[in-house]
Amino acid sequence: DGTLTAIKHQAYGSTSRYEQFMERMLDPTKSMYNCANVETTYQLVPLDMSTPCPARGPGETSGSFAMESAMDELSYALKMDPLALRLKNYAEIDLNKNLPWSSNHLLACYQIGAEKFGWNKRNPQPNSMKNGEKLVGMGMSAGIYKAERAPASAGIKMDLNGNVAIQSSVADTGPGSATIMTQIAADALGVDVEKVSIEWASSSYPFAPPQYGSHTTTSTGSAVHDAAVALKNKFAELHRGAETADLPYIDILKKHNLKELAAITESKPDEDSKKYSGKSFSASFVEVEVDALTCEVRVTRVVSVIDAGKIINPKTAHSQVLGSVVWGIGIALMEQGIVDHRYGRYVNNNLAEYHVPVNADIPEVDVHFIDQNDTHIDPIGAKG
Repeated sequence: DGTLTAIKHQAYGSTSRYEQFMERMLDPTKSMYNCANVETTYQLVPLDMSTPCPARGPGETSGSFAMESAMDELSYALKMDPLALRLKNYAEIDLNKNLPWSSNHLLACYQIGAEKFGWNKRNPQPNSMKNGEKLVGMGMSAGIYKAERAPASAGIKMDLNGNVAIQSSVADTGPGSATIMTQIAADALGVDVEKVSIEWASSSYPFAPPQYGSHTTTSTGSAVHDAAVALKNKFAELHRGAETADLPYIDILKKHNLKELAAITESKPDEDSKKYSGKSFSASFVEVEVDALTCEVRVTRVVSVIDAGKIINPKTAHSQVLGSVVWGIGIALMEQGIVDHRYGRYVNNNLAEYHVPVNADIPEVDVHFIDQNDTHIDPIGAKG
């Protein structure tokens, strides 16, 4: 009936001769589905090459491809719809940790994705769907990734003009973190976001963890939120213990002859968060066309639905998902590092010979967010 009874996943990872490099290739397999008997093995293979490093694709990418491919192959062996197989094995808890989810809206991802994509129009029989002379195929997969936060600190201050400045050592490497930090502070203080700026990327500012692993929003964002709340409470104390709603910030500063008021706060996970397993989830539905004569494969439609907790900035989040789809198409159809095994060097280490997707390769990408707060991981509801 499609119930998973056992999973065995063996992974191999390359590393250099002089140090060990490990990835979380097996993490998706350990937690994705409701299967009590899971055996995973990870083996490093030392090579005469430099130590690898992630490039916008951590080990979960490789591990998920293997696991989701196996689920597809199983669905065909069972003559069962791939989505139905995944629904059958939905995990109510994280069996790997034996903990409840901090939040899990994967079922909603499945439902919305299937409806938007038109999954019910799929014919599972090979060679049954065509667009002119092109063969048409439809596929889907599930995604899971850790959602966590690390200890972080932030400073925040407001001056007599109502201008708010955030200080944090975090460095924005491109995903728009500087933008959302100003939004988080503005929301917590109840001020116009145009009044908020951020000073960042300096070790002289309050400590924040490096930007990787999809935890900047949950970590540094929580610190910014807590610092803003602390600053608001300071204003309330000066205002004779008034309620924190609608505080006259500038009037309070003037009354107490203050040029500015500041707060610095360290924010870290509480004990409650240890009682839950934090994960973000996704469901992706893809249509491809294949030229039977030339074997050319083109992706023609993508629907991606994401459960990443509260979405702080829909525009930057949407762009991140678009980027992930582009990288996914590149990994699946175009990108390949070619190694000269005599010397352990890549021979196509340039964009003329290492093929990446261009605009002509990317179809319409329909992105949807569940946008539901996760109340256990952090105070802002995000999961990353």
